[in-house]
Amino acid sequence: MTLSAVEAYRRLADAARAVDPALTVDRPSVHWREAPLPGVSYGLALHGARALLFMPAADIADPGWEDRLPARMEAAHRYLRAFPRPLR
Repeated sequence: MTLSAVEAYRRLADAARAVDPALTVDRPSVHWREAPLPGVSYGLALHGARALLFMPAADIADPGWEDRLPARMEAAHRYLRAFPRPLR
């Protein structure tokens, strides 16, 4: 199943907000990819830490995605929390 960028963003942003209100999805970075694996590339930010990530189609578009997406977003959150915060 292919998702529109708008729907993929909505699903990612909703999942990110549920994990941490400070976790944000970069809207312009959300793109559906068919190759080499189907899924969505997207940017995620938390307190100055940024990463470009990939969400496989099974975790955002295939049946049962509602159960898998929150766990994947929580893993991305843990990853970004490990980045050092920028000095002020």
